[in-house]
Amino acid sequence: MVLEAGPEVGGRARTLDVGGEPVDRGFQSLFTAYPATSRMLRDIGIRKRDLIAFDRGAVVHDGTRWSRMGTSVRGTLGFEWFSAADTARLARLGAEVAAVPSGALLAGTERGLDTHEYLVSKGFSDQAIAGFFRPLFGVITADPGLHSDAAYFRFLMKMLLRGRAVVPVAGHGMIASWAAAAVEQRGGQVRCRARVSEIVTDEDDRGQAVGVRVDGEVIRARTVVVATEAPAARALLADLDRQTARALDLRPRGVTTLVYSLRTSLYAGRTIILNGAPDDGLAGAGRDGEHGRAPRIDLVCQESNLLRPGMGDGARLLATSVHGDADAPDPDVLAAGMETLASTWNRGFPWAEVAELVDVVVHPWAQFAVPPGVREDLPDAGTGVDNVFLAGDVTMHPSVEGAVGSGERAARVVQGYLARHPSGGA
Repeated sequence: MVLEAGPEVGGRARTLDVGGEPVDRGFQSLFTAYPATSRMLRDIGIRKRDLIAFDRGAVVHDGTRWSRMGTSVRGTLGFEWFSAADTARLARLGAEVAAVPSGALLAGTERGLDTHEYLVSKGFSDQAIAGFFRPLFGVITADPGLHSDAAYFRFLMKMLLRGRAVVPVAGHGMIASWAAAAVEQRGGQVRCRARVSEIVTDEDDRGQAVGVRVDGEVIRARTVVVATEAPAARALLADLDRQTARALDLRPRGVTTLVYSLRTSLYAGRTIILNGAPDDGLAGAGRDGEHGRAPRIDLVCQESNLLRPGMGDGARLLATSVHGDADAPDPDVLAAGMETLASTWNRGFPWAEVAELVDVVVHPWAQFAVPPGVREDLPDAGTGVDNVFLAGDVTMHPSVEGAVGSGERAARVVQGYLARHPSGGA
């Protein structure tokens, strides 16, 4: 039985219906090279034909000019932020990460450095870091300062080089809805609007969970798997396993997304636009809204270009702002920054006349920060209660692959527990 507190499954990866078209509640993409995620997609029936690929790389605007970046070594040739030496360094880095298994990359000694330190140690120029790595990986990791540990960066680099960034044809919510259907097809249940308030333990103090409490009802279970964002998991485990609860005291990275319906497309192609302007550049480039600067729009994606190409002149656009663990930016100020960027990126574009803001989606816990040392202390699938287990990206790394891989691991641990305890309980 899956108990979901929200009105539908999906959490951070839900999809809206805007004018009859699917639009994600925030920009996301899958990497086809993610191993556990690829296995799950096959298991629930999503095939390659159901995944729409972005053009490789992205388009970057530095405040004055456009550049197209590629994620391959060849794709950086002619990219003005890369020198010939930077291209050679990227080739060496690509060959290096390609030769190492994903698990070994994540466990590598580079986890003691942050990504910016690592790139400097590899000899990349300031221009390459500012014009390529910071706009791209700053969005992927929700960390514009490139403070994530370098071993995690090397893993992501391999995923970029080995596969494509894709979106399911009906948006990312398609994955959650198909997964829920697969659970039910196998005899399981999925209950929405069912918020778990407590893990209920036995009365004879054997250290066992007997179920969970939902709206006063106790649902009995032989095993309980907690798979939520860190704050909710921490609250559920606080009285049962203080050590694990303390390990979930992580620093959040927040993301706010403005969802627009446009009567006229802002741009063509299956790509994204990255804001490469320095923080002291255009309005809309400030990080925190202080000193009269607007909060920064980091990424713009016309998702309809992928999911509904050729469906008239309109478009559905996502404008994403990464704001760390600070309060979410004022939507009106953020929208004004987007209008400024649109007129800068596409001069003469009548943004005010054609753009309708249809939703503002705030994810205070879009990801968690993984500076050096944080991943060392993340809890694993076990807890201090022998039939309560933990899953979710907070047990591995902050990505879709981290979440799915943690689910696989938790499933193996639960299977082992049930094999050792074949009877008893509900």
